[in-house]
Amino acid sequence: MATKIVMPRLSLTMKTGTVIQWFKKEGETVDKGESVVEVLSEKVTYEVESPESGVLRKVLVEEGVETPVNATLAIIARVDEDLHAIEIEVEPHPPEPLEEAMTPDVQPIKPSSKKKRILASPAAKRVAKEHNVPLEQLEGTGPEGRILERDVENYLEERVKTPRVREEIPLTGIRKTTAERVTTSFRTAPHSFIMMEVDMTEAVKIRDETNVSYTAILIHSVAKTLREFPAANSTLIDDKIRIYEDINISIAVSTEKGLVVPVVRDADKKSLLKISSEIKELVEKARNGKLSRVQLTGSTFTITNLGMYNVDVFLPIINPPEAAILAAGRIAEKPVAVEGEIRTKPIMTLTLGYDHRIIDGAPAARFLKRAKEAIEQATNST
Repeated sequence: MATKIVMPRLSLTMKTGTVIQWFKKEGETVDKGESVVEVLSEKVTYEVESPESGVLRKVLVEEGVETPVNATLAIIARVDEDLHAIEIEVEPHPPEPLEEAMTPDVQPIKPSSKKKRILASPAAKRVAKEHNVPLEQLEGTGPEGRILERDVENYLEERVKTPRVREEIPLTGIRKTTAERVTTSFRTAPHSFIMMEVDMTEAVKIRDETNVSYTAILIHSVAKTLREFPAANSTLIDDKIRIYEDINISIAVSTEKGLVVPVVRDADKKSLLKISSEIKELVEKARNGKLSRVQLTGSTFTITNLGMYNVDVFLPIINPPEAAILAAGRIAEKPVAVEGEIRTKPIMTLTLGYDHRIIDGAPAARFLKRAKEAIEQATNST
C-alpha cells in the first residue's frame, strides 16, 4: 500500500519546514526506519525516516522548498502500485530564485540583435562616461527622446537615494524564528539592565587547570545563585509569576543558519566538569544542526557570551518567556585598588537584562552581586 512521507511538526509553533536534502532518489529502494530526507524546522534540522519499506516512487517537494507542516513530501510504494489511489496534499512555497534575489534595482537591458541608436547630447554622454552610466537604460526628456545632461544627473541622484542591492536573503527557518522571538520579547517585556565588573582571577586559574570554558564557569555559578533568587528563574503567564523548580540554563550559540539556544538541564545539580562537557556536545550539535527537541526546549534562564569577539559590554534581549538573561563580555586586564595598592586583574563585565514586570531593580542588583561573588569564588566542585 502506498504511504506518504509528510513534513513533520517538530515544535508547537512550527508552521512550515524546508527540505534540505534527499538521501534517496526516485526509484530507489528504502527500508522502514531508514532516513529518506533531511528537513529544516524553525530551530533544528531533522532526518525523516521512512514509515514503511518499499520504493521511493515520487518526490513531490524539491530541495530548498519551504512546505507546510503535514504536507506530502514523497510517496513510498511498490513498483507496480497505482499512485492515483493515494490523496496527495502538498502546498510548497518555493523560495525566491537566486537569480531574482541577487538582481540589482536597475536591470541591464539585454542587447538585441539590432543595435539601437541612442540619442544623447554631448554633455549627457560626457557625464555618463564619467560615472559609468549606461545610457541605454535612460529615457530622454529632450526632443525625440534625446537624453540630456539633466536626465543623467537625475539617474545618478536616484541611485544615491536607493543603494543597489547585492543580494536578498529570505528570512526563513532559524533566522525567522529568532526575529519573531526577539521582536515579541522587546515589544512585550519592559527591559531593564544593570552591570557589574567581576574579578576573574579564580576563574582564569580554573580554566588553565581544567580546560573548562568561561561559559561553563558562568553557568555553574549562576545556577547556584538562581537557587537563592528564584524570581530570576521564572516567567509571567496570564498575570501570574510562575517560578520554576528546575534550573535549566540555555546558552546562545551562533551558527551559519542563525542563533540557537541549547539547554543545560538541571544545571544546579551538575559539576563544573559535567557542565563543560555538556556544553561542548551541545555546541557541536548546534553547529551541525543535530540538536534534538529536548535539547532546545525547557530553558528557564539564558547566558550569552560575546567575550571571544573582544566585546566589552552589550545589552541582550531576554529569551522569551524567561524573566532574565545574563550577558558576558571579554576578560581584560584592568587596574584595581587592592589594600591601598594599584594592581592589574582580569576583569569581566556582566550585564543582567531583566523583565521589570517580574523583577525590580534592587532584587536584580542583589542577584547580580551574588552571581559575581559566586564567580569570584569559583571552584570545580558540584
